[in-house]
Amino acid sequence: MDLPSKSVFDALDAKNVTHVHHANTVLTACHFIRAKSLLSRGSIKNRGLEQTRQSSDGLDKRYSIWFDVFTDSVDIHDRARRENHYGPVLFVFDAAIISETYTGRIWVTKENPTKWQGKSKEQRWFQSSEELRNEFTYGTFDHMIVFRHCGGELPFHGYLQKIILDDPAMKTDKDVDLFSAAYGALQLALSDAGLDIPIERRSCRRACHCKRDYQTQPGIAYERFMPEI
Repeated sequence: MDLPSKSVFDALDAKNVTHVHHANTVLTACHFIRAKSLLSRGSIKNRGLEQTRQSSDGLDKRYSIWFDVFTDSVDIHDRARRENHYGPVLFVFDAAIISETYTGRIWVTKENPTKWQGKSKEQRWFQSSEELRNEFTYGTFDHMIVFRHCGGELPFHGYLQKIILDDPAMKTDKDVDLFSAAYGALQLALSDAGLDIPIERRSCRRACHCKRDYQTQPGIAYERFMPEI
């Protein structure tokens, strides 16, 4: 159910949501930066650009959310003390982007689309502003803010406050440091776009196991950090 963007902003503001977040791979993040917009999976495909594969692509097409832009109310990596499965690059936006980007109306999920099998639309989406105010829970990963019917593109100039980049403490078999390669690619994209946005090396909380996970799955880590497929 689509909800007025102002009512979504007010409901989330009452829950102390000050920022919205989007995580992705280095390759895909560079496309966003050069476009000065978050782009849907379908929009990147239509532009003929390469993007890192995601296991949810088939579901996105099946549920007609292939051209939608998803954001989170929290930094999942920090909260869960693990890597974000969508990628090591985190875009951090002022929550005002919800009400001030002229997308008109917003949708908010009750569950991640990977859990939608056999669920009704009432079980998939918040149905009213009142329901959102009463039942949205800050920090619940399933509750995602979705920009639908926005042409698959969410301009973020003026709202992007910083980019946080994971450090897997890994090198490739050619002795290329993954953090340095990713950082350089993001800086180049920012320069190409004429943007001056800080890139922070992630400082993990105690007991975070992202480095362990990256290092035990080097193929996945390379795919997420390298700026080219």
